[in-house]
Amino acid sequence: MDFFKEYFPLLVAITGASLAYLYGRRNNNYVNFHSKAKENLEDLLEPMYFRLKDIISIDDKYERELNLNKWLNDYAPYEVPIHKLGDKSLIEKFLKIRGMFQNLSEKRLETEEEFYKGLKDMHDNLERQYWSIFNSLYKDYYWYNRILNAHFTYRVFLECIRHIRNFSQFFFSISGLTMFLGLYFRILKEFNFEDIYLIPSELILLAISTFGMSLILMMGCELIIPGKLTSLIEKKIGENVLITFKRLLNFFKRVFIK
Repeated sequence: MDFFKEYFPLLVAITGASLAYLYGRRNNNYVNFHSKAKENLEDLLEPMYFRLKDIISIDDKYERELNLNKWLNDYAPYEVPIHKLGDKSLIEKFLKIRGMFQNLSEKRLETEEEFYKGLKDMHDNLERQYWSIFNSLYKDYYWYNRILNAHFTYRVFLECIRHIRNFSQFFFSISGLTMFLGLYFRILKEFNFEDIYLIPSELILLAISTFGMSLILMMGCELIIPGKLTSLIEKKIGENVLITFKRLLNFFKRVFIK
């Protein structure tokens, strides 16, 4: 204990410095990712994806292949920085499609099925990449759009609710994992695994209580926090109010017009 007390301030200083370094590095990495992802989305991924989406929907074969040829040439590696796709497998698929289209044009493919299967796979991968980056960049857009226009008091209240929701999610996960491990170890014990140590029943009861409380808090917070759930509720309430108003209006029209 004396040794621990003597070096405790040094341990605290090292821990604090390490956490500050990790947080700073994480924040820098996030800012760097955000700026690169936004640039890549605007300059390459978005036009590339939507142009291909339109080309695939063209019914006329000659026009479709003409547009495909232009699309492939416009995004040739020596014309645009193809590395901005940010995914090695996606780049390889694109290069493979270019080679397959060249063979198709030179009649070196027996059927077109292989090429269009690869093109569809390329389109699906571009779509996943596009929406993945879009969600990374704009996942909090709705949140900030709502709270920045709100009154200061309401904004602080929503921020507190959001933190409560985040802490509830954390305790929900920890308590759920504790319950799972408790059940798992008990099952192993039933199968005569003698070296297994059971999680104390008091801890399991605490985990169950925390699990239930966290679930209630999460559900309550989701009803308040601006997002998909609240917008859906607002939409439904708005629709119900509009339907009720129309019905009342029609009722009064029938009564008084007579």
